[in-house]
Amino acid sequence: MTMLNDCSGLWCIILAAGASSRLGKPKQLIQYRGRPLLLHAASAATSISPTRTIVVLGAHSLRLRALLARHLQNVSVIVNHQWGSGMMSSLIVGLRALPSNACAALLMLSDQPRIDARSLNRLVKAWRAKPNVPAAAYFSETIGAPAILPKHYWADIKLLSGDTGARSLLQQSGINTTAVAMPEAALDIDTNEDLKRLKNTVN
Repeated sequence: MTMLNDCSGLWCIILAAGASSRLGKPKQLIQYRGRPLLLHAASAATSISPTRTIVVLGAHSLRLRALLARHLQNVSVIVNHQWGSGMMSSLIVGLRALPSNACAALLMLSDQPRIDARSLNRLVKAWRAKPNVPAAAYFSETIGAPAILPKHYWADIKLLSGDTGARSLLQQSGINTTAVAMPEAALDIDTNEDLKRLKNTVN
């Protein structure tokens, strides 16, 4: 399968700043298919945008930055020092770091182990059909990450706050979104129960 590596102006932002307080250990370092979740997400992102991937760190930033430096030198790392205020602050930090010629941002989480390059490729294809409209994963009767936000929506994001990410914007009435069926996005790792679900499911 040919990946869409030439998406002009499309950047990936991976949100990986949380402290994993409910899990009790850094979720970014949980092993999945032989590598930490953060590397799994970053590898998927760089398959889409090889030189246009930003990882936003916060808690555990020294360990995670070192991990990325050892394995994926082609990603940019920025630290959100206000990560404790919620995911939205990390998203805003990531958007502010994008260059002026960026036309859209592919927003990812570091704790969705079943999201891979094929998942992102489907999302990008759907977005390219309507590049002025957001595209987002559809799962469990809702929409959410991963999602692609065209640039003209970024100002709206910067007015939000809290721990909901871009989903709160996409769910607002009047926001037309291309929904891409992505059941693999339903599993994110927040608790030990989520971790058990991952380990007990045939991959």
